Amino acid sequence: MLGRIASVVAFAALAAGYLVPARAQDTAFAVVDGIAAIVGNKLLPRSRIQEELNLYRQQGFQIPSDPAELREFRLEILRQLIDEELLVQAALRDTMVVVTEQDVQSAVDRAVRAIRGQFASELEFQRQLQLANFGSQEEYRRWLAEQQRRELLRDQHVQQLRAQGELDPLAPTEAELRAFYDETKPRHPRRPASVTFRQIVIRVEGDSAAVVAAFRLADSLVGELRAGADFGALAQRYSDDPGTRDRGGELGWVRRGRLLPAFEQVAFRLKPGDISRPVRTAFGFHIIQTERSQPAEVQVRHILIAPEITQADREQGRQLAEEVAAALREGASYDSLSALYHDRAGREQGFVEQFPRDSLPQHYRDALVMAQPGQIVGPVLLDSGDARPKFAVIVFETARAEGEFSFADLRDELREELASRNAMERYLRRLRAATHIEIRI
Repeated sequence: MLGRIASVVAFAALAAGYLVPARAQDTAFAVVDGIAAIVGNKLLPRSRIQEELNLYRQQGFQIPSDPAELREFRLEILRQLIDEELLVQAALRDTMVVVTEQDVQSAVDRAVRAIRGQFASELEFQRQLQLANFGSQEEYRRWLAEQQRRELLRDQHVQQLRAQGELDPLAPTEAELRAFYDETKPRHPRRPASVTFRQIVIRVEGDSAAVVAAFRLADSLVGELRAGADFGALAQRYSDDPGTRDRGGELGWVRRGRLLPAFEQVAFRLKPGDISRPVRTAFGFHIIQTERSQPAEVQVRHILIAPEITQADREQGRQLAEEVAAALREGASYDSLSALYHDRAGREQGFVEQFPRDSLPQHYRDALVMAQPGQIVGPVLLDSGDARPKFAVIVFETARAEGEFSFADLRDELREELASRNAMERYLRRLRAATHIEIRI
C-alpha cells in the first residue's frame, strides 16, 4: 500500500506540482495500515502521514533526520490532517453547504485537464497513471472525485463562515509578525531583480470602414452557426484570437470577474448551447457560446473578429506615441497624458511596481535593459502577432537588484496571512473541543 502511495505522490509532483489532497479512506485500509488517530467517527490511517512526508520530499523540503525531530514533524503533519478532517465533518453538518455531483465532476475535469496538459502525449499520460498504480483514467478520476468533494466541502464551509463573520481576521501583534517572519524565513524565495515603471499604452485602431467590415463578417458567422455550422471549425478558420483559435475558440471554465465586462455580461446570460449576437469590446467583435454554466463560472468559447489594421493605421499609432513621448520629455504631466491616451480596455497596467526583470515580455526586457531612473523610453512596439499592435511610452522609475525579502517587503502579506491563520485557529479550537480526538502514535 505504501508503494502505491509513494507512486501516487510521485505522479502528482511530476504533473507540474499538482497537489494531491488526502487519499480516500476505508475501514479495511485503516485496519491493515494501522490507525494514527480517530477524529469523531473517522479513522486516520498511519500511511496518510507517510504520503504527506513523500509529498514534502517531492517538493524539495528537507525532512528531519534526527529521530526526535522526525517524530515531532510527523505529529505536526497528523495535527494538520486532523484539522482537515474536522473541517470536512463540520461542512457535512452545515446545512448551507451543498456540493453537487456536477460540482465535483467539474472540479475533476479541471484537475485532469491541468495534469494532462503537462504531458507531451496521451500515451505518456496513461503510462504515468499506470506507474501510479491506477488501472485506468476512470479509476484515477474516481479516486480524485473523493478528494475534490472533500476540498469543495471545506472551501464552501469556510466561505460560509466568512460570510457569517465567524472568521473575521484577528490582527497579529508586532511581536507575532516578526516571529512569523523568522519562522517562515527558510521557505521565503529569493527576491528577484525587478523594475518599477509607469507607462502609457496606445492601441492602434482600425478605421470606421474596417470596424463595419468586421461586424458584417461576425454577423454572417452568427447566421452560419445558428444554421448548424461547426463552431470549432469556424473559430479555427476565422478567429483573430491566437490564444484560442487552434482550440476551436475554447476559453474553458472562467470565473466571474475574469472577462471583459461586455463579454462577461453576455456569457453569463446565455443558456448553454446558445449563440450570441456579435459583442463588441476593445478587441473587436466576439461571437460567444456558453457550453456549461454555474453561478460563479462558465465554460465558454468564442470567435473574435478584429477590425483589420493597415500599415497606415500602424504608422498613425506610432506617430501619436512619438508625440506623447516628446511631450513627457518636455515636462508634460504623465497623469494628464495617461488619462487621454492610455488603453484602459486592455490588460496593460499603467503603473508596474517591482516587476521581476526575468518575467518581463521580451520587448520590455530589451527596451529597459539600460534604462536609468527618470528616463522616457520608447515608443516600444508591443506586437504579439495577433494583428492588434500597441505602442508603449515608458517612464522608468527604479531598478532593484536581486536579494533577500526583508521584513518590510513582506509585512503586509505576512499580516494578512497571520490574521487569517489566527481566525482559523480560533475556529479549529472550538471544533477540537467539541469532537472526540484520539491520537494513537
